[in-house]
Amino acid sequence: MVLGKWQHACDTKTSEDTLTNPSAVPFSDDVDFALKGAKDLLLRILESPAQADPSVVPAITWLQQQKKSLNALVPHSGSLTAYKQAQIANWFESNITKDHTIRHKWIGSLANVHAQTLYIASILKSRDDLHGSSEANLLQKAWNEQVNNAAPHWDHIDVDAECLCRLEEEMFEVSLRAGISGHYQWGLDAGDHQGKWDPYCRLPEQWNHGDRDGNDAELVVSLLHKFWLQFTI
Repeated sequence: MVLGKWQHACDTKTSEDTLTNPSAVPFSDDVDFALKGAKDLLLRILESPAQADPSVVPAITWLQQQKKSLNALVPHSGSLTAYKQAQIANWFESNITKDHTIRHKWIGSLANVHAQTLYIASILKSRDDLHGSSEANLLQKAWNEQVNNAAPHWDHIDVDAECLCRLEEEMFEVSLRAGISGHYQWGLDAGDHQGKWDPYCRLPEQWNHGDRDGNDAELVVSLLHKFWLQFTI
């Protein structure tokens, strides 16, 4: 029997990871449909935000009311999921900036946030109560949704991953509390993991408390495993 291999919960991607690497999340057709007609506008906002019209870009009025620079971060994405935000950012990078090396300059910027406003407006357009609304009215309602209907904090938390991460910390913690069981015991009873994978590789540094020094005498292969090795060599 060979022990398996898995991805540690602490190595799974979080919503923050998704947002900081939008190129890993291809944009969908509905995102392209909502934004493709605004390429020139979004480029102008990116290059010259001071020249943008507040009646067309509602986030400008919010920045002015907050007495913030037009180059400041805008922390409003409404109820858009992290995945949908990443799709919009991917579209923005693919069609507007076309350069992943300057990503840090525009994520959360006025231009990127307005792209989110445009996407939300495209969704609102299909509502019966907004049928026939002007573009300006739709954009303002979309911005209001963006500011006032933020997704709940727990919506971005993977509870299963959080629980698995805590379990793995208990399993792999190297500390005085863990004693001998925390001194790299995995595999000593049943042999190497699949593909000689090391389960201690890439674990968070803080899981090693540094308050206990083990010794070679604790790294003893079990007699049962030695017995089985006779038939596998």
